[in-house]
Amino acid sequence: MSTTEVSTPARLEVAGPVATLTLANVKGMNAINKPLTRAVLACLDEAEARAGVRVLLTVAEGPAWCAGGDVASMARLGDGTHDWIRDVGADVNVLIPRIHESPLLTIAGVDGAVAGGGLGLMGAHDVVLATPGTSLTFAYSALGLSPDAGGTYFVTRDLGYRRTLDLYLRNTKLDAARAAELGLVTRVVDDAAALTDAAAGYAAGPAQAIRETKRLLRGAADGHLARQLEDEIRTLADGTTGAEFREGLAAFLERRRPSFGDAS
Repeated sequence: MSTTEVSTPARLEVAGPVATLTLANVKGMNAINKPLTRAVLACLDEAEARAGVRVLLTVAEGPAWCAGGDVASMARLGDGTHDWIRDVGADVNVLIPRIHESPLLTIAGVDGAVAGGGLGLMGAHDVVLATPGTSLTFAYSALGLSPDAGGTYFVTRDLGYRRTLDLYLRNTKLDAARAAELGLVTRVVDDAAALTDAAAGYAAGPAQAIRETKRLLRGAADGHLARQLEDEIRTLADGTTGAEFREGLAAFLERRRPSFGDAS
């Protein structure tokens, strides 16, 4: 995870009823920060404004679909990490509901690694398609932090409280097949090309019926997403002021296992 930025960390291409949003900060592993969240929001605005677009497919360049939080920035900022997370979180907490509540059918087309906050970004989509090379890592406990970006909201609804808690506490890594078996992934497709084919298949469905079905199912399942997002980011930011985060961050940078029992 790197602070390296590109001029356009996300871009949009429209082909008929499918708008493809590409996360493009390859060197930065598409980590979540303000440039990325604002670029994705701009792409979403454009896709929703385009006549005839029915489906938003979110894909990524590079080995990571989204590596979660920008740990390199956290290490660089030191005591400023708390305020930086609150600042980035303000944008994240706008983006996640926008994807979740979009009138478009939103598809996360995952081909690569997803970690930490990337799970929340992924979970905000209506459909999650993954290639066999996809891996999901919960990540937070290794840094001594709690989840954000809607992770607690979406994963708990998909898997239930006990299983979600166990996955987070054990910093579990799942391959695509296991993630689909558990319900975090809708289905596994053959390769990256199949993601585009699948999006076109969804786009051929009845647009009005899809919108209304989304609305009804979301209404039946949703609690208070905005409140959950604010609670997540506040707790995550507060966690960066403690000794356990300092130990977790040092262990991450030194590529060793953290020793939280010694943190004080």
